[in-house]
Amino acid sequence: MMPVEEITLTARFKVDLTDVDEAAISEIRHLFAEYRRIVNELIEHAHSHRTTSFISLHHAKYRELRQRYPTLPSHYIFTACRHAASIYKSFIELKKLGMCEREKPIFKGRAIWLDSTLFKLDIEGWRVSIIVHGGRWVTLRLLHGKYHDRFRGMRLGEAWLVLRDDGSLYLNVVFRQTIVLPEVGADAKVIAVDVNENVIVYGNDDFIERFETNEGIIRTRYFLKRRRIQSKIRDKELRRKLLGKYKGRERHRVREIYYRAAKEIISKAREVGATVIVMEDLRHLNRKDKDSKELNGRIHRWSYRRFQQILEYQAKLHGLNVKYVDPRNTSSLCPICGSELEESSNGCRIRRCQRCGLEEDRDVIAVRNLTRRYYERYTDAKTTKTSFDRRRQIDVGSPRSPRKPPNEKREEGLKSPERHVIVFGGCGSLLIMLFIESGHSSKSNPCLARNPAAHLLIPWPTHPVQISRPLASFILKFFT
Repeated sequence: MMPVEEITLTARFKVDLTDVDEAAISEIRHLFAEYRRIVNELIEHAHSHRTTSFISLHHAKYRELRQRYPTLPSHYIFTACRHAASIYKSFIELKKLGMCEREKPIFKGRAIWLDSTLFKLDIEGWRVSIIVHGGRWVTLRLLHGKYHDRFRGMRLGEAWLVLRDDGSLYLNVVFRQTIVLPEVGADAKVIAVDVNENVIVYGNDDFIERFETNEGIIRTRYFLKRRRIQSKIRDKELRRKLLGKYKGRERHRVREIYYRAAKEIISKAREVGATVIVMEDLRHLNRKDKDSKELNGRIHRWSYRRFQQILEYQAKLHGLNVKYVDPRNTSSLCPICGSELEESSNGCRIRRCQRCGLEEDRDVIAVRNLTRRYYERYTDAKTTKTSFDRRRQIDVGSPRSPRKPPNEKREEGLKSPERHVIVFGGCGSLLIMLFIESGHSSKSNPCLARNPAAHLLIPWPTHPVQISRPLASFILKFFT
């Protein structure tokens, strides 16, 4: 069965306010003020009761807010509860990581969360109707382009109404689309992507390609420009405008590079017939501060997760699977023998393996390690679906029972006892080998006589242990 996945895409529309009367605009502005006041009140309640549950917040404040705002449609209070719960939950997570110094969060943005009952979108006529106080509907015209034509036919989700500082109004609409992806198998061809600060390296064991982004250089230049603006310009309003101007330029410039890189990687994947794109799981890269203040700044300015999100949804739109693997030591371990690499004398980015002699660029090594880890992970997932796997057995001795008379007694010191091995193992567990002397006869211990080299696969999370002969005999009786 082909895997099916649902992706979400957000379309941003600018609202044309030229043909909207002043009464409707003032009504919308009043709606923004009330919504922000409600969200902050809900955050205050969540903070005082230490709850991040939307259900608890809804049960505690919904009726009270409905009585205080009788003309406000009820679903605005519903979405405000969801909004406040999500804000406070994110605040608690950041507080645990030591990334927030405030006692409680404050919602200062001018954005309204709209569910499917609060707006109606006419994508053919490019108009949106939003319900306001008293159940009245305000119809607004949306400015659109060729980019928005791709959303025709997609399922409509929720939306955000955003009011910017310059007075412009935007509508961010979420669309959903169901994608059928190809099956992932052990023989699937993959392309591994290693994201770096100034270069993106992708490929597999057959080829390696590089895409120069120079993102670190771009980020540093804009960072220094912002510092000069903050130190030299005294007028607060002019400083704010200039900072916003260069912030937008930086964001648009980097985003355009990301889309070009994603397009090139996807084109190469379709050219070579790859069905899986493998990337590093970098979600927790910047949660812990490094020793260097400069390195901390570079990592926090580097939007690596943004590129991964762009590549992921673009790849799924083109029918490619996206998988994430552990990023630890991808550039410091040999992809051939697994040994630790050392810095080569041929350059700071060249790594050399003392064991097998491999000498390669660290980015190329990372791509090969990502490819290998994907196949190892997929193989492990396949082999651990069953509790008994013949490939994990260890052949020890002969499967035939020992031939000796039933009443024969072993003389001490004349003959070394035969040993039978029970192998305890499993996915991620240690192999525990218990050597059991088979000095018993088949009558006293028929299990040993019937199966002297028993192989059992039992998950065992601890270190090797020693057990007595009666206990070993009992284990054999129970599992054989």
